[in-house]
Amino acid sequence: MTDLPLPQRIDIDHVVEHSFKDMHQKGFHYLCLKRSEDETVKLYFFDGDVNKLPEVVAPHDHRYDFETYVAAGAVENVTFRRTDDEAKGQMFNWFEYRTPMNGGDGFTFAGEECLYEAHRAKFTNGESYYLQADDLHTIRIAGNETVLMLLQFEDIYPIGKPTSTFFKDKAPSLDGLYTKFTADGVIALIRRFEERTGITFRASLFRDAA
Repeated sequence: MTDLPLPQRIDIDHVVEHSFKDMHQKGFHYLCLKRSEDETVKLYFFDGDVNKLPEVVAPHDHRYDFETYVAAGAVENVTFRRTDDEAKGQMFNWFEYRTPMNGGDGFTFAGEECLYEAHRAKFTNGESYYLQADDLHTIRIAGNETVLMLLQFEDIYPIGKPTSTFFKDKAPSLDGLYTKFTADGVIALIRRFEERTGITFRASLFRDAA
């Protein structure tokens, strides 16, 4: 597979501080391996049943440009565009979103938008795709035990500025989501990454690791 741009060193305390279990959905876990103003490296693990979860997240945009690599499994990336033609698209409720990961309070209703599906593409082990901050997209996990690596570039918009998320109905509750890992939990997921990808982290990558 394509070499993944993984960090040269992993600080477990740093990963614990910036990582979350059940991000967006139950069974969708997030490890932040590195975080800086210029570049952030994230791993996403999906442990649910792909047949019961058509989309992991609703259509949304970001504060930053990023590239997603499929480290194991498969994913569909679906992009949307706005339109004034209701016959071409579907009406969505538009919500401003302030992520709990940065101390935000979640979703705030902001109006309605008509969106249409512009493109859908499937990516498998070793492939990647690039999105800009303003691109509206969602993903569908297309293989069990999928692992994604996201390379996030510098923020184009400040953390205090909300992003946008679109739902057909009301915004879901965030209760029970965005919970924290222990150090042992982080190490267990990193070992799972090694098992699923065949990529082995050298022991020296872990600061005082177990």
